[in-house]
Amino acid sequence: MRPIPTLSELQTALSNDFKSKLNIYSDSLKKTLDAFTAVISAKTKLLYLFLSDVQNNIFPDTADLEQNGGTLERIGRIYLNRNPRPATVGVFEFSVTGVAGSVLRSGLTFLSNEDAKSPGQLYVLDAEYTLTGTDDIIEVRSLGSGVEFALDVNDNLTITEPVLGVNQTVSVSTILEEPLAGEDIEVYRQAILDAIQLEPQGGSKTDYRLWASDAQGVRKVYPYVKNGDAGIVQIYVEGTELDTDGNPKVTSNSLLNDVEDVIEFDPDESKPLNERGRKPIQATLEMLSIDLVPVDVTITGLSNDIQSVKDAITQNMRAYLSDIRPYIAGADLPRSKNDILYEARLQSVATDVLESSNFFTNFVMNVDGNSVSSYQFELGAVPILNNVTFN
Repeated sequence: MRPIPTLSELQTALSNDFKSKLNIYSDSLKKTLDAFTAVISAKTKLLYLFLSDVQNNIFPDTADLEQNGGTLERIGRIYLNRNPRPATVGVFEFSVTGVAGSVLRSGLTFLSNEDAKSPGQLYVLDAEYTLTGTDDIIEVRSLGSGVEFALDVNDNLTITEPVLGVNQTVSVSTILEEPLAGEDIEVYRQAILDAIQLEPQGGSKTDYRLWASDAQGVRKVYPYVKNGDAGIVQIYVEGTELDTDGNPKVTSNSLLNDVEDVIEFDPDESKPLNERGRKPIQATLEMLSIDLVPVDVTITGLSNDIQSVKDAITQNMRAYLSDIRPYIAGADLPRSKNDILYEARLQSVATDVLESSNFFTNFVMNVDGNSVSSYQFELGAVPILNNVTFN
């Protein structure tokens, strides 16, 4: 697509065209013409922007969200039969102690304590419960959705109102449903592109990737045949959840189970039952977390080593590593192959954020504890930026 001209470029072109066609030489007429072309160029600029917006929203890789006047969700409904998945609520079991016969009313709320995984959040009991006095367990859901309502086993919460005969402090005994964040728009966009670019083949690597996208919280899966045994398919699952540093996390068992479920059975209940089976009958699945391979970098002699510069270098390298992923022949496009990490390229990524007057004298990359100039990621291995040391 050709770049959109600036207002100045449009006005100059219009003015020159009018002067040439009308043989205008008078300064007074030129001033009038300049005012006229200023108005016309502004209107023309709006047409350029409108046509650019229309063109962008024809294709999913550049389409905007519907709330911004775009067509991304419309394209998604055509190819995926769904909108981006919303955030989900968490469902937990709490252990409660108190006197037998004491009643916890329906609608009772609980506030997570300061030492909980998500402090200061509210949770609600939907059904009235009468204590037996021993091993009392209640099922509670979060009042909101998203990862900010996540809890760990043994986290403590406090009942928000006095309840006669009941200890005000309760604790998490079981996580029934982990609260999930809403689907990232770029993950949704990639799912649409995969549905367009990858052709279903009745149990190929392509199919496993397409099927797995029906599980919420999946960024990508990496399917392999185990040691040449066509009867065992290993599925390495990468989730969308990141740690506090922005690196991918070890995949949870609940997400592995969700992926296995959608590979076995299409979750679309609008389809006839006999059309929802997916996995070939002869295939045995092994669901595995991605293997996190640490990348450590040592930068020596950074001229201007203020914290903001060091943070920018770290963030830029972490963003670069997030796109280095195993290549799955038959499921990834050859032109998108990006499974080898080169020290020289990572060094250039660090240099990109530096001003021309800033520099460093040495750069060393270690992958999985070894100093290397390149490293190929395969069999579900993905890089994470472990430590960046500035000497």
